Amino acid sequence: MTVFLDGRQIRARRDILGLTLQEVADKAGVTRQYVSSVESNKIQLVPPGVARIVETVGLTITFGQPQSNDFPRHFFTYGSMKPGFLRYGIVEGSLPVGHRPAFLAGYRLYDSGMDYPCLVRSENAGELVSGFVFEFTELTIHKALQTFDVIEGVDDDPPLFTRHRSVALTTTDHHDQLAVPCWVYLYSPSVEGLKPVKDGNWIKEKGRKK
Repeated sequence: MTVFLDGRQIRARRDILGLTLQEVADKAGVTRQYVSSVESNKIQLVPPGVARIVETVGLTITFGQPQSNDFPRHFFTYGSMKPGFLRYGIVEGSLPVGHRPAFLAGYRLYDSGMDYPCLVRSENAGELVSGFVFEFTELTIHKALQTFDVIEGVDDDPPLFTRHRSVALTTTDHHDQLAVPCWVYLYSPSVEGLKPVKDGNWIKEKGRKK
């Protein structure tokens, strides 16, 4: 599934909000020239940074071939549910139809000091977090998310993680870039005092399957 943008909508929305190119660039963590290129439709596929520009001006990304009710059928994992790690069997048991390496742009990963990392939004649109995106069917995605919600403590009081809708960037077998709508879990408590994960790639050994 590939994402296409109409830069004219971004320009129109920016004018309505009274924002300059530089103000949007500063908020999205990109350059003024980059925003101008997006508005001029010189960038068609969604690379790191574009989603943040769209979000800054209050628009949403329109996906080609949307699923029923526009409900993502993909799940992005960056920690203990990755292949080879402790909780991968839970994802595998939820009957995904496939998975591939992917990354998120505009997020930061922290080490919790336990057997899982903590994902939060970053003010830097170019900051990347590595992981895997799993594809499910319309029949299996809801059941899978119910299971993942329990594991991630979504209904705890207070919640440990919250389920968030995002866009994972990956590539096809032909090396084309794809932007995939997906679900991801964000850490709810403060990350103050936690150490950022180097390069946004969690490889902590005690999180690996023995």
